[in-house]
Amino acid sequence: MLLPKVIIAHVTGNPNSKQAALCLAENRWLMECHTTLGWDDRALFSKALPTHFRTQLQKRMFPELVRPFLRLHPLWELLRLVLRNRTTPFFQKFSGIDHVAERFDYAVAKAVGTRVNPCAVYAYMDAAEQSFRAAKKHGGRTIYELPTPYWRATRDIVRAEAASQPAWAATLPALDEDSPKMQRRDRELQLANLILVPSKFVKDSLDQAPGIKAKIEVIPYGCPPSSEIPRKQRSVGQPLRVLFVGSLNHGKGLSYLDDAMRRIGGKAILTVIGTPTSSLPCPALGSFLAQHCHLSGLSNAEVLLEMQNHDVLVLPSLYEGLALVVLEAISQGLAVITTPQSGVEGLLKHGEECLIIPPRDAGQLSDSLAELSDNPSMLTQIQTASFAASMRLSWNQYRQTLRCSLEKVFL
Repeated sequence: MLLPKVIIAHVTGNPNSKQAALCLAENRWLMECHTTLGWDDRALFSKALPTHFRTQLQKRMFPELVRPFLRLHPLWELLRLVLRNRTTPFFQKFSGIDHVAERFDYAVAKAVGTRVNPCAVYAYMDAAEQSFRAAKKHGGRTIYELPTPYWRATRDIVRAEAASQPAWAATLPALDEDSPKMQRRDRELQLANLILVPSKFVKDSLDQAPGIKAKIEVIPYGCPPSSEIPRKQRSVGQPLRVLFVGSLNHGKGLSYLDDAMRRIGGKAILTVIGTPTSSLPCPALGSFLAQHCHLSGLSNAEVLLEMQNHDVLVLPSLYEGLALVVLEAISQGLAVITTPQSGVEGLLKHGEECLIIPPRDAGQLSDSLAELSDNPSMLTQIQTASFAASMRLSWNQYRQTLRCSLEKVFL
């Protein structure tokens, strides 16, 4: 029996797309893996590069098994990286990720059109429409991974938050149903034969999507390898060491975290790791960051090391597919306080492996932090259970589950 041959494409090569490509390679299903930039840290000149530049390039490394299948389309992504700090409209037109994704989609579609009978094209949000059309023209199937909630559901949340938290509105995204980008997302979903999502929260959000005919399957993402380095334990009488990691916008529930930290006072100290996602001024965000330790520009390895210096990860998200940072945190032995909208509901057990609180509830967030601060045994129990959960929620498990789903499409 002939093995299925799949072309997978992701603009930047994020962790879940690399694992999906690895799954295809392990099963000898991978025809090509398309992305913009690929990096090999073994290059002779690697160590000569500035540390911050090498750190950015290391994010573009792919698993060894996938590298022979890489097909790169670097031009527009390199231009984006060069021009991203320019502020004139001319430069901004070419320095946005949306422009890169559109050009990348056309490049992949062209490649699909020249290949001999690809079984399927596996693509991602904002860069799938043309690739899918090319696949269908050649009789191939289309697999669409949606890592975030459907945009209309997100739009409703954003509108409500902009009205209730106007001081933070500048950090929220604009989601206009008349925009070509949102209309393209709908067409991508309608062209899919199979839609993969990381959580029930994302699957439920697709109830608002028109014209979907594909089967929708939930495949949660995986945890990185668990830490073998003993965590720095909290000293008696020391404040609870709280960590936030993520994009600095109100979609992460930052106003509620700000309120909670004010309420808890000296029982907890907060470290914030992240970068603002909007160039618009937001005094509320600036004031929040000024009150706490703020770090940015860290590599993933540095973030994991920083986690080992903390007790709790807090992520009061308002909308999220499945927060990889939660999976990273439990792999480092942290307790986690989050909301169902982070995608972990049904994946981690509330009260045992994490604390799941209602969204938009600063009081409950503050009370949960105070409970963990006042009850060291409870903190230790949750940390131990979350670390154990990371063992079963591995990337290897993700690839096994993905294989089972894809077999139904191919066989």
